[in-house]
Amino acid sequence: MIKRNSILLASLMLSTSVMAEIVKKEVKVSKLDDGKLHGYTRLHHIFDGESNGFDKNTGSTVGVALKYGETFSKHFALGGEVYGVAETGFNNHDKTVALGQGMGVSSTDQAQGHVSGLHFTLKGLPGKSKVTWARSQFKSPMTKIEITHVPNMYEYLRADTGILGGNLSLSFITDMAYGSRSAADWGLIGERTATAGMSHSPFSDKGTNTLERGKYYRIDETAGSASTEGIAVVGYERQFDNLKLNIWNFKAENILNNLYTELDYAIKFGEGNAVVLSGQYLKQKIDDVTLNSGGNTYGGAFYGAQAKVKVKKFVLKIAYNKKDDEGGFYNAWGANPGYTSSIFSRNEYRDGVKAGKITGIYGLTKNLKVMGSVAQYSQSNMKLAGKDAQGSAKETDLVMIYKPQKNLMLKLFNANRTSEFNGLGATPKTQNHTRLIANYAF
Repeated sequence: MIKRNSILLASLMLSTSVMAEIVKKEVKVSKLDDGKLHGYTRLHHIFDGESNGFDKNTGSTVGVALKYGETFSKHFALGGEVYGVAETGFNNHDKTVALGQGMGVSSTDQAQGHVSGLHFTLKGLPGKSKVTWARSQFKSPMTKIEITHVPNMYEYLRADTGILGGNLSLSFITDMAYGSRSAADWGLIGERTATAGMSHSPFSDKGTNTLERGKYYRIDETAGSASTEGIAVVGYERQFDNLKLNIWNFKAENILNNLYTELDYAIKFGEGNAVVLSGQYLKQKIDDVTLNSGGNTYGGAFYGAQAKVKVKKFVLKIAYNKKDDEGGFYNAWGANPGYTSSIFSRNEYRDGVKAGKITGIYGLTKNLKVMGSVAQYSQSNMKLAGKDAQGSAKETDLVMIYKPQKNLMLKLFNANRTSEFNGLGATPKTQNHTRLIANYAF
């Protein structure tokens, strides 16, 4: 491992230096490197869910994050970070406690958990390029996903440089540690279809080849049975006058290849008003046929379009996604780029789904805004425990966000959802979930 990373680092540094001579492009400096302590403390409280058929969870958890980094001689940065979660101690254990927010190794485990990371960065190279080895979050559209307390973490080597007016990154991801919300990605949201961010159960009593949250696993331990050294990533981002371009390719040798492209075009009219038109395309090629299991197949193309209109304090978004009939999007490494995702629904990645979503946002005051969204997902071709979906899925979300000061946020939301597998079994697969989130960042 050390020898391989040393060879890769040398080649990345050489290619970075050569390309940097073509175009001078500054890469943003991470907040982790400024010599200050950053982080957050966060409370999630789920109100009584005992009446739900699909999600009976209730109770509260608290999470903490600490991040610190220093830059030395303008060319070397060193830093570390740690994230943790625990229950508040005020839960009623006679009810169904929200274990998915924690890091327990079984569905009855209420233990707290944590994950740590660190990074080394060489920067100030020719063309203001940088090379980083890290155990941290990985910045890309294909690794961006919702977080409760503990995020997904990746071990990687990455080189960034300016070229052709944009930023080019070359990376190699060798390991991954799943965060606290990945339990929901696998079960509650993904419904065991491997399409919502995690493909294996995080609970030892809920499947085979389980993946414990907060523990780093080799990439070939997280998906299928094929052997691979990791994920080779090439990314290019460029901002034109009104156009933003993103192109990313993730290649896990012997497992799969993901090619993702996104365009955003902004049209401004008047002061504080704009229209943003967006499009996305994702193509997945499956190499490891053992990924196809339980009657589900994977691979094919995924499309999306979105129109966002902002007029003063009001924002309206209309979005559409389509997954072709070649299979679901095998989503093992925490991706959620789709425009039609809701708080607890990501059905747009499932085989054969057409999805639409309308979102409205209004700023009542400078510190208070309300949001509402309605999403509809057609019935997919995927199976749950070998059984077919029963109909379309839907979710309605209502959200209120209050920021009394810059670093303090209070969020109250209600998510009302019906699964496409509603009707299988005696218990209704419906969800009426109300949650309060308090977050203090520093």
